[in-house]
Amino acid sequence: MKIIILSGKGGTGKSSITASIACELKDRFVLVDADSDCPNQHLLFPGEIIKQQELNLTETSIISKDYSSSIKTLDDLCRFGAIFEKKGRLGVDKRKCTGCGNCIITRSAGSAILVPKRTGELIVIETKKFSLVYGRLEPGESGSGKMVFEIKKTADELGRKNSTNLILIDAPAGIGCPVIAAVTGCDYALGVVEPTPASIANLERALEVVKHFNIPFSVIMNKSGLSKKYEKEINRKFGNAIIATIPYDEELPHLLARGVPPVKGNGKAAVALKELVKKVELEIIGGKQ
Repeated sequence: MKIIILSGKGGTGKSSITASIACELKDRFVLVDADSDCPNQHLLFPGEIIKQQELNLTETSIISKDYSSSIKTLDDLCRFGAIFEKKGRLGVDKRKCTGCGNCIITRSAGSAILVPKRTGELIVIETKKFSLVYGRLEPGESGSGKMVFEIKKTADELGRKNSTNLILIDAPAGIGCPVIAAVTGCDYALGVVEPTPASIANLERALEVVKHFNIPFSVIMNKSGLSKKYEKEINRKFGNAIIATIPYDEELPHLLARGVPPVKGNGKAAVALKELVKKVELEIIGGKQ
């Protein structure tokens, strides 16, 4: 069973809630941090690195010395400005090249080829309680959706190895390609929302993605107490889908600054998070078994 925690925007507490669930779950599982642009679960769950693999998920162009093109200007040859001329020869700026192949199509002499390019790396950590899989995208690189696919594939393999089919996924922010890749194939979604207009609007958009794949979902209201007005709006929009309400608690940022998952605190948020995990175990995981 794959459970994804998503929010549609950053800063709602999605990763903190994911970490809290991971701390308290009694069943064996694999934790996936699908935010390859900015992974953070390894900061809360250090362990032994058992796998570190380079991923080449994109391509870049290489141009031969005798290359010439029917296109007269470099801007027409590459709309991304990746091809430059130096001392009468053409070169490729690999930071700008997207691997589109236009330079291959438009050549009239010589050659241009696409070769694999380092996109980032995939890392597996073995913690005291579970395996954690995440990716780290190279700065400025695209291909985060492909990386999420590779991360989830590795998580499936680890699940089979560890004799568990339970995978907990911390989704990236937004509703773009990496989120779609993370949501695909999931059995249940938990949407996290805080009482702000931006968070409400973005969760609605994220849940449209979830609904597109016919995935059942529940909603967690985080940071309750910040705005009665927008808490009413959350209740109006998500109603019966709300599975838990986590109060705003100033203890949380202090815990996170020390690398401690919020559920390990002593405040009111920690109490609510423990109740949330019980519901997840009983109503979602237990209900699917």
